[in-house]
Amino acid sequence: MTYALILLSYLLGSLVPAIWISKYFYGRDIRTLGSGNAGSTNMYRNFGFKAGLITQILDIAKGSIAASLPVLVLPNYNQLPPFFSYAPLVCGIAAIIGHVYPIFAKFRGGKGVNTVLGVMLVLQPIASIVGVIIFGIVLLLFRMVSLASISAVASFPIFLILHSLWQNSSLFTIYFAISLLLTGWIIFTHRSNILRIFKGTEPKIPSLFSKISKHSGKATFF
Repeated sequence: MTYALILLSYLLGSLVPAIWISKYFYGRDIRTLGSGNAGSTNMYRNFGFKAGLITQILDIAKGSIAASLPVLVLPNYNQLPPFFSYAPLVCGIAAIIGHVYPIFAKFRGGKGVNTVLGVMLVLQPIASIVGVIIFGIVLLLFRMVSLASISAVASFPIFLILHSLWQNSSLFTIYFAISLLLTGWIIFTHRSNILRIFKGTEPKIPSLFSKISKHSGKATFF
């Protein structure tokens, strides 16, 4: 049953909303537009706020659902042998892999940040909140979604180290190791973005105060 849940989680991750939404509602494959990434940021840029928001919610949801499957289906999963007791984590990772390498989309998916967040919301909700706050701060300061995403995921192992100083947890070691692997994974999937950051060519989102136009002699923020 546990192996079936892992496979199901991978297949769930392989359902990439950005691809289906862009094809069936806009008649274009998001992977042929903008950055070519099948994620919410590229959807925001090419199809607007609504398409991006729906994509983001669905990407987060499938990570959370995958990590929750063992708890829902196997109520005594934590009493199983060690590998199986980590079933929520393993299923979450399977969903992330499915998102990046989806079998239903010729193994060309997104970069996995939202799905990672969905998994972490189930496994480490406080760490997820910290990550979201860091994402917002970095995005506000540098206006680069890629840098904000990397910073947010990189905060997970740091948070777990600090958390371990005052709360001993038997799962700390495994969560810390996996958070390091996830950080490395996100860095790997963002390697082209990192190169553009160093070259100074990474796209930035508009500043809240930069979009000013003069209409009838008045400055308008929009």
